[in-house]
Amino acid sequence: MFVVINTLVMNLKIAKTLSLLFVVVGSGLFANLHAQAFTQAQLDSANTAKAITLLSAEEKNVIKLINLARMYPKQFAKNYVAKYDEKKTGFAYDASYTKDKNSLISELNAMKPMKPLTFDSAMYELSKCWCFESGKSGEIGHTRKNCKSGYSGECCSYGFKGALDIVMQLMVDNNIPGHGHRKIILTPYYTKIGIKNGTHKTYSFCSVIDFKS
Repeated sequence: MFVVINTLVMNLKIAKTLSLLFVVVGSGLFANLHAQAFTQAQLDSANTAKAITLLSAEEKNVIKLINLARMYPKQFAKNYVAKYDEKKTGFAYDASYTKDKNSLISELNAMKPMKPLTFDSAMYELSKCWCFESGKSGEIGHTRKNCKSGYSGECCSYGFKGALDIVMQLMVDNNIPGHGHRKIILTPYYTKIGIKNGTHKTYSFCSVIDFKS
């Protein structure tokens, strides 16, 4: 089982917030603009959860963006990562963020394309349970109390509402030793994915993403 537990301190323009992963704004418009850099066939091939009625539009977009990064890493680096304006999230990013962002671009440019992740109902149920449980209690991390485990890898984001912001925070993985969330997303070992976005008592929003081989 591969999970990443971390404590991350980020300075907001208004206040300092302590979180595992914290984000503040949506990113639908940005995602749509830069999706134009991909052909419709590429977008369709990455949109493996399109027909899953259990998922919201943003949850489907998270899966699609992750798959675009896996399937077309160089294009994703150029058209999403390099053009992503992290300042719009409200954070006062320092040089370490730029370093981690640049390392992501380098990693994507050196990557070989891999297969997309496909929706898995078991992973969905696991992510949904923990999203609701942690959201209600305000907890962060991966230590379930009433929810079952059973995933092979897990990424949790707190505070982000938009799909692109969630994916970028996990993939840049600022100040996270070993970039564990990035590794989970960009390894060919995992083939299945489940996701649930919801509200969070402490950080307003949370997204739980579970993976298995």
